[in-house]
Amino acid sequence: MILGIVGSPRKGRLTDQLLTRTLEGAKSTGVETKKAYLIDYEVPFYTEETKCPEELSRLCEEADALVIGAPVYYGDINGLTKDFMDTVRISNANGKYGLGISIAGGTGKGLCLAVQSIYSFFYHRQIRGIDPTPVSRFNFQEALDGLYITGQRLAKLSKEKKPFEDLWDR
Repeated sequence: MILGIVGSPRKGRLTDQLLTRTLEGAKSTGVETKKAYLIDYEVPFYTEETKCPEELSRLCEEADALVIGAPVYYGDINGLTKDFMDTVRISNANGKYGLGISIAGGTGKGLCLAVQSIYSFFYHRQIRGIDPTPVSRFNFQEALDGLYITGQRLAKLSKEKKPFEDLWDR
């Protein structure tokens, strides 16, 4: 199963549309998909005692691959997505595949840093990141079209988990 995680608090908007298109591509290959909206969960900000909601952590563990979509707020991913990444528990992440999508309005400032934040999360959690996708109003339609194909590629890759052998491999 490929899990799409919508970090935007606004359902149906640009982040959601991009994630939906990716999951449609994955689904076209026969892979099961599921979408989770972070806004539907009580995702706490990080302290040493906090944990992501159990259901959300369980979904991430059950998934063969993750797609994280996050809007850009003030030059980086939004706080809700960051809180999720700080608190989620994924004990079996080594070798899963991941795709990160960041979307910025206006001039598109912050896109690179935002997508970098998602891939930093992947790196530290030992998730194999593919095809970083920064999106703005200037490339939205192109990204929407391309993410269908990327979803298909992610589905193919997710059929075989490829754990990292060591830090050098990662």
